[in-house]
Amino acid sequence: MSVGEVPEQFELLVGETGEEAAERPRMRRFSSSDEIKLEGIHDGSAAAYYRGDSDVSAGGGLNRSKRFSERERLTPDAHGIVLALVGLPARGKSFISRKIERFLQWRGLSTRMFNVGRYRREAVRPEESGRSDFFDAGNKAAMAARETAAVAALDDAFGFLNSGGKIAILDATNSTAARRKLIVNQVRAYGKPFEVVFLEAICEDAEVLEANMLGKVQNSPDFWQLSPADALADLKARIAKYEEVYETVQDHEGAYIKAFDLSSKIMANNCYGRLAKSMLPFMMAIHIGARPIWLIRAGSGEANPQSPKGDRCSKLSHAGKGYALSLTDFVRTRAERYWKKAGKSKEPTMVLTSTMPRAEASVCYLTSSHEQTSALNPIDKGALGVGWWDVECHGNAPPWDEMESRHAEFFSEWKKDPFRTRFPGGESYMDVMKRLETLLVEVEMSTRPVLIVSHITVLQLLIAYFRGSPVEEAWTLSMPKNTVMEISPTSGGGFVYEEHPLIARTSDEEHLRSSDGDSDDRDSVAGESQGGDWSPVKRREPPLDEQAEAGAKLGGKTKRMRSE
Repeated sequence: MSVGEVPEQFELLVGETGEEAAERPRMRRFSSSDEIKLEGIHDGSAAAYYRGDSDVSAGGGLNRSKRFSERERLTPDAHGIVLALVGLPARGKSFISRKIERFLQWRGLSTRMFNVGRYRREAVRPEESGRSDFFDAGNKAAMAARETAAVAALDDAFGFLNSGGKIAILDATNSTAARRKLIVNQVRAYGKPFEVVFLEAICEDAEVLEANMLGKVQNSPDFWQLSPADALADLKARIAKYEEVYETVQDHEGAYIKAFDLSSKIMANNCYGRLAKSMLPFMMAIHIGARPIWLIRAGSGEANPQSPKGDRCSKLSHAGKGYALSLTDFVRTRAERYWKKAGKSKEPTMVLTSTMPRAEASVCYLTSSHEQTSALNPIDKGALGVGWWDVECHGNAPPWDEMESRHAEFFSEWKKDPFRTRFPGGESYMDVMKRLETLLVEVEMSTRPVLIVSHITVLQLLIAYFRGSPVEEAWTLSMPKNTVMEISPTSGGGFVYEEHPLIARTSDEEHLRSSDGDSDDRDSVAGESQGGDWSPVKRREPPLDEQAEAGAKLGGKTKRMRSE
């Protein structure tokens, strides 16, 4: 039987009469070029159905559902959000709170964390309020003190939102449904269009939980007067008291996010708008793993940045190649040190560069396996900067003085809001921040070392995130040339920032090219030397500590800063 031919006879189905078979919709075989039509269904609807074009909700039933109505209410960004943490002690609530606060502030959203434990310690000294018996449900005086602290924190959160804040993070246990209901009722009674979202930290991984408890007893003021053993025992007793009354968040309580084992799994309910767009991907990315993150400006180009041709297509100058060689030594040595200390098998370093030739050439001795992304390209200055500020900057900051002298009228307006004001026909710092968001999430997600080679305006924004500096003031940050900015995540949710000046190699480039074997040898950036002289030990470069010392003699120095 040919394709498209309809058989004359049909077999009866079990229990079917001949009359019923005659009335049954006829089916035929068809080719991919045939339009699908089924007898018994109005013309054209089947094809639309299979394409997904049929209006199955024409009656409006789906749009009138209670769940959809709730989504319509929650999708627009609220005037203010109380993000209330939920979870037993040592589950990573403060870690998550700090990470979210830093990220949302960097996103330009006015965000502040209100830690109820701090309010408690200010009201009752930690030597008393930090002990496990203070958290006993039968201790009425302690219960009253804890309630007072929680109310004070929520009142301050309201004040923050009322003054223009967008997201107030209430860092507390909020371990019972009754406590959470009280928060929702207080928010509604406040009379402003604020919403509540619960963020529950759940930890069932014994290793993660043990690490969390050790970190808490070593750093929390509640345990400063106790020995490590006594502090750990007291913390476990506190947790046991909370476990007696703990209730996990349920769907009927409203919008929530649940993070399992510090973001090994994320669950969300009724989260829309900015929460779904930015915060959920970020929550899925963060983790407690330690790994170095290196940022550096692209090496100097061979073209004159003052020339009318500009330098967007410039390749590395002789000096730029020397710094590229030193960067190779630095990354390989530090990566080797990281993997050895971690006791793990070596993996390649994640290398990200802009699409500018200078940026790509800065890693050419390091790896042939790197990702170029326009997200790391310098800010687009539109009609400004042509011939005098195309990409490369000679100093450690953009040439704002020269811009003021050349474009005084625009500079006067730009200075009123440097973060949001766009260059004519170009971008603003906020625009660059938005295109960097996905890349930042990717960097946070990485569990191996990361190297980023970019340009001064982009690095200003990334460093503002890692140092916890106001993103609106990123344009003022100094980005030293030929210096590796090293970022090390801390277990508390912050970062340690260090600067390592590099010394340009006089260049044994041709020797390197002849000794590296083939390009695959360079792919294992963090691995062992595959081509003899690729090993930092065998090459004639001084150790990194000596480099830093020599850099200090040349006017550079290694800086260290903790950002918590």
